[in-house]
Amino acid sequence: MSPPDPGTEPAWLRRFRRLPEKLKLAIVAVLGALIGLVTYELIYLVNPFEPRAPTSWLASFAIGVPRQYSLHRWLTFESDVPYGPRLARAYVLYSVIAALTTAENWLLVEQLGVPHRLAWLACVTTTGLINFFALKRLIFGEAAGRAHG
Repeated sequence: MSPPDPGTEPAWLRRFRRLPEKLKLAIVAVLGALIGLVTYELIYLVNPFEPRAPTSWLASFAIGVPRQYSLHRWLTFESDVPYGPRLARAYVLYSVIAALTTAENWLLVEQLGVPHRLAWLACVTTTGLINFFALKRLIFGEAAGRAHG
């Protein structure tokens, strides 16, 4: 799938695409985090499993991987790389992040008594920091492309 013809894109999207890449990365991260918060809150509301906060975090994180990958692919990096192989690569990165941040969430909520929404914010921040340094290099960069041919 190639990117749409710039002449057919809405004006807001053309303006957005002219922003510096790091700013686009931050904006897309915040947008994804807000959507992720709604997802987390809905899951937390109905989650019957204990420990509730970490299992809700993990479920909402898993749901968010393809959404966030797609948002970054479309808006941050304007990438026309093959969708499937890079999504699989993203799942490897995000699996590591999921394990780390689920442990972080468990430690904060279950061991230290931090309120679950504050723990969610800490975990989203950790995820964002890792993505800031790893996402382009490992998923969307040229080196990642050479790894998949």
